[in-house]
Amino acid sequence: MSKETQAAQEAPKTGKNFKSSADVENFYRFVYENNLRREAKMILSAITGLSKSASKTKRKRRSKKVQ
Repeated sequence: MSKETQAAQEAPKTGKNFKSSADVENFYRFVYENNLRREAKMILSAITGLSKSASKTKRKRRSKKVQ
């Protein structure tokens, strides 16, 4: 069984066990072996910045009703 099919059969990752997934471990290993820490940090910070800004625009504050 190849790694792609094995990864496809895994359950969806939650926030807590995301770092322990095989894809993420392989990414960390690739970054470390090729000395790409600075570039990887820039890419990940851009991605997290985009996801944070997208989640902020979706939420609307509900007004309090006074009785």
